[in-house]
Parts: sequence; structure tokens; C-alpha cells
Amino acid sequence: MRMTMALVSTMAILLGAAVPAAAASFIPRQTEPIACPAGPAGGLWQGFFHGRKEVDSGWMRYEDTAERYCFRTEKLCRNWLYNMQSEYQYMVWSADCRRFGG
Repeated sequence: MRMTMALVSTMAILLGAAVPAAAASFIPRQTEPIACPAGPAGGLWQGFFHGRKEVDSGWMRYEDTAERYCFRTEKLCRNWLYNMQSEYQYMVWSADCRRFGG
């Protein structure tokens, strides 16, 4: 993860103004997901992610994760997906943001 963060930072510095404005909103940063409520909740976005990463423990092994969280905005949800895909890059089975309850 640190290597990825360093690479992204270096690329951002090298590219400078050449990066489109839309890409700037997806730089790695922490997001604060919230637990999805049991009933309907207007205005929330729901993020789903299921992926795998290699774990270095002296021999090759994989770690899977399947997560579902809610976010106040679509941008926060997509930023969370970006971070999850950056960490779990070996295999991504699903990565989706959609309106909660939809």
C-alpha cells in the first residue's frame, strides 16, 4: 500500500497540470463509510466490493475481502472503491456504487 501511495504521489507530481480535473477527485484518501441502515434512507449511496490481494508471509497466499458500506455522496463511495481496488488488485470480482435501496 505504501508503495502504491508513493507511486501515485510521484505520478501526480510528474504529471502536474496535465492531469484532467476529473481525475483529481480520485486521488487516494481516507473515506469514512457509515453502516447501512436497516430501512430506507434517502440520499445515501451504497458501495459493494469483493476482491483479493497477495499477502507476503514467507510464501504466497491470498487474502479475500467482501465489504458493503454506505456513504453520504456518490463521490465518497467511488473514492472508497478506488482505494479498495488499489489495495486488492490481484482479483476484483465486484466493485459497484449505487443509490441505497436501488
